[in-house]
Amino acid sequence: MKTALNLETIYSPIQDELPQAEEKILDILATTNDLSSDVIRYFFKAKGKFLRPALCLFGASFGGKVDSRAVQMAAALEIFHSATLIHDDIIDSSYLRRNMPTINAAWNSQVAVLVGDFLHDKAIGAVFALNHPKAIASFLETAGIVCDGEILELSEKGNFDLTEQKYLTIIEKKTASLLACCLETGGFLAGLADEQAAALKRYGILFGNAFQIIDDCLDFAGEENEFGKTLGSDLAQGVLTLPLIRLISLSDTKLKEDVINLLKDEKRPGRLGQLLAYLNQYETLDYAYQRAKELTDLARAELSIFKEHPAKKSLNLLLDYILERNR
Repeated sequence: MKTALNLETIYSPIQDELPQAEEKILDILATTNDLSSDVIRYFFKAKGKFLRPALCLFGASFGGKVDSRAVQMAAALEIFHSATLIHDDIIDSSYLRRNMPTINAAWNSQVAVLVGDFLHDKAIGAVFALNHPKAIASFLETAGIVCDGEILELSEKGNFDLTEQKYLTIIEKKTASLLACCLETGGFLAGLADEQAAALKRYGILFGNAFQIIDDCLDFAGEENEFGKTLGSDLAQGVLTLPLIRLISLSDTKLKEDVINLLKDEKRPGRLGQLLAYLNQYETLDYAYQRAKELTDLARAELSIFKEHPAKKSLNLLLDYILERNR
């Protein structure tokens, strides 16, 4: 019988360093401002998958013992990611994240904007404090790419002719680039050879694209209490993801018109259920899962440059995990 994968098992090679990264996050964000402190502790109370710090630590562990610099980089990258989430929730008017009210829902948008800015600035400061030129350059380049991806996604909202290729460009910029940066900077700090760091970066892009495709499928087919955020949230914001893009591309004129009308009519009762029925009928969720599987196969091949290593095993297991996940 196949055993369900869990992150605790996958993260076991870095089980000592992950709590250090969590503590470092609060150290970096320490402030005497009571409101900021309250909001920060509230946000980090519901810890997510901690995927980005884990990837950074995995990258660093290929070089041997993980040192304090890698822990600080891992913490800084999670802080930066958290800043983007807080700002995303404002833009999308989201009310739920990690099964808790978002900061803009629990406080207000003004508080959320400023706390997000505070996190962003603290992340930059923590990265620069490492005084590692390659890691700094990777982070700064990635920060710009992530922001560019956000703008690109915003510009394509409501575009019912969005292509699969443009969608892949958006998710690579918004999601995959930061995951790749986590692995690459961990490798840099561990002193890995350039070709090894480059392989980790390529793995991160492929893994990140697959991760986001699965995430977008779960936006339709997940369980809200398991998924941890509002189902149909992308749909509500006019963001077309791969299952819908594929559905529209397969549709005849009448079906395409019906799908677009469903997408435009936010108040139609049962809209999400009707769209899900079409996605299942035309097997576009299955198509998206298959595309994700193809990407994980390519990512797995990138690890061939490394000898057998606990981090290599965990990165392979992560590829299996994202294909099985329901949250």
